Amino acid sequence: MGRASGAPAGDIEPPSQPSGEPPPAPTLRALIERLQPALLEVVSAPRGLDVPVSDPLLLDVSEPLPPADGVVVLALGVDSDRGRVSVVRQAADAGAVAVVVKLPGAAGDDLRAAAEDAGVALLAVPQELAWGHLYTLLLTAAVRPAPESAGLSEAPLGDLFALANAVAAVVGGATTIEDPGNHVVAYSNLEHPIDAARQRTILGRQVPTEWIRRLQDAGVFRRLWQTDEVVRIADFVGDKVEYLPRLAVAVRVGGELLGSIWVIEGREPLGPEAERILRDASRIAALHLLRHRSAADVERHQRARVLLAVLDGTDDVGLAEDVLGLDAGRSMAVVAFEVGDQLDASSTIAAARVADLVAVYCESYRREAYCAATGARVFALVVVDADDDARSGEALATAIVDRAGNALQVQLRAGIGSTVTGLGGVAASRREAEQVLEVIGVGGGRRTATIDAVRPQVFLRRLREIASRTPDLLVGQVVALAEQDAAKGTAWVQTLRAYFDAYGDMASAAAAVNVHPNTFRYRVRRITELFGLDLNDPDGRLVAELQLRFLDDRRPSGYGT
Repeated sequence: MGRASGAPAGDIEPPSQPSGEPPPAPTLRALIERLQPALLEVVSAPRGLDVPVSDPLLLDVSEPLPPADGVVVLALGVDSDRGRVSVVRQAADAGAVAVVVKLPGAAGDDLRAAAEDAGVALLAVPQELAWGHLYTLLLTAAVRPAPESAGLSEAPLGDLFALANAVAAVVGGATTIEDPGNHVVAYSNLEHPIDAARQRTILGRQVPTEWIRRLQDAGVFRRLWQTDEVVRIADFVGDKVEYLPRLAVAVRVGGELLGSIWVIEGREPLGPEAERILRDASRIAALHLLRHRSAADVERHQRARVLLAVLDGTDDVGLAEDVLGLDAGRSMAVVAFEVGDQLDASSTIAAARVADLVAVYCESYRREAYCAATGARVFALVVVDADDDARSGEALATAIVDRAGNALQVQLRAGIGSTVTGLGGVAASRREAEQVLEVIGVGGGRRTATIDAVRPQVFLRRLREIASRTPDLLVGQVVALAEQDAAKGTAWVQTLRAYFDAYGDMASAAAAVNVHPNTFRYRVRRITELFGLDLNDPDGRLVAELQLRFLDDRRPSGYGT
């Protein structure tokens, strides 16, 4: 991930904290001001904006709100005024101070009245802003109020918004702090010029895809990730879109890439002094981004919970779209990875590591995927493009299985379910992926397979499960054959299996069990005479062959023993 920073982790001095009394808790006003431009619109604030707030809370529409003093409730999956009114009342009962909603237009009178009666602030955000991104921004912005001084070292540890403002004030340009995936985790809100790319970056949760591609083609990321020096991006203009010059620097600690800082050149050119300050800021930002990881873990847990609900078929479509940023109308398939046969602590830990590997691998190869681990299995919901075929999914799974073996020393198996359109079919694709794992796990030879490659085996396993729950499906001539074999040492079952496997070819079947063809014909005739099995009846043959498979799935390697 690039060469190590010149200052090891132990040499980074933590930012100094202001002396005296600890800073007061952040207020709703501070959150709104820090999340400008225009991310939070105040619809109603019956208690004013100078009320203390704590962490944001993602609404789970399937469960009542827990006691939540001071929280800001994000109304995910609530798309009607009636539902919003209900959330506002629940929030008041739980002790929340504000509810954030997405509105298709102006707020209705009933919704405004409910907020006034409940004493809960009502805030609106743009429709295009992802709930997960807003959650991260609120969690980061709510650390504590920004310091009055613009000194870099005075930004409270973990307060990335304060750090972004401090960098912007000292360097002299609008600043964003991003994680390694180019997701914005904080940005400055001072009066510095910005361009359209930055506006879209803030609203869209990350740097727009077309800009990432252009930066990659220009070699910007290669230079950024391979050096500790400040990288200048100038004269980088898109088609009919202004892109102001920027300075960027990677943030590392102990050789690990944590993110980057980007500063837009404003009214004055950013010269050597700005580059020096930005290098110093990258060292301070390392500790802030390490602290930020705990907040990111909370969001990842929420995303995993929503994804597992999608895979189980118990999801709310709006919730999946908001939290995951998933377009419910696209084509997708489930890939299931099995870490081990035993559900123990080591398998669970290994599954979490595999989930991270799958996410990073898919992102590296521009495959849109959503990953979650549960027990000893990892599930990836992979978006399938129109030009993908069945082989692309298996190639992806095979590459990940190989990478896990080399990088993590974990032996994986992978099953790929059918491609479905819309969230309604995801649960079925997940069941198919797990059934594939069960099939390839029996023989131990294959590491990956698609449902189409093993569909007959999956079909038989499902029928066998039904037969195990319904004993009368095994009643008939085949059971009678097996009982006489057990009692008298005959070979009726062996003979019948050889006959079916040879598609009725007496010579081939006789060779399989090492007897003369005439002897084999005699045995088949005796089966029809003694047990009344009509092998000329297609339905009778089908039922008999299925019952044979249900009797004993562990078929011998040869029929002569």
